[in-house]
Amino acid sequence: MPNYKFREDELIAEFMKYIDQTYGGHYGQGGLQSSEVIVDRGHGIGFFLGNVDKYNGRYGKKGEPADHRKDIVKIIHYGFLALYEHDRIHSEETMVEDDYDYAVPDLNYNLTDARSLNDVSPQEWDRVGKAFLEKELAK
Repeated sequence: MPNYKFREDELIAEFMKYIDQTYGGHYGQGGLQSSEVIVDRGHGIGFFLGNVDKYNGRYGKKGEPADHRKDIVKIIHYGFLALYEHDRIHSEETMVEDDYDYAVPDLNYNLTDARSLNDVSPQEWDRVGKAFLEKELAK
């Protein structure tokens, strides 16, 4: 088992409990989730990614830090639902597990001085993220 540096194993276990709780409510007792109806009508991916945007934009602006954390959990949840919907739509095109390359490509990006990642400005993160996306989309 890897030595997780960011508590990924604990956070994934916590996330699974959250997902299980969503099925324990009224949705899990034979009722339809609104997400199922939206997917059935062909709007699933947009709905899920729209909710990722919604909770991402809301993060830190509503409530206390515990509420901000809940927004992150919702971002992850809707991200998983979007991944499910992507795979469902593109089932014949979906890559097998061995094809995934999760390593960040070399973007020839160097910080001008030796700083902590926490010191990188949002503009620098945006620049790196944009370069990464452009490189991915060009594939």
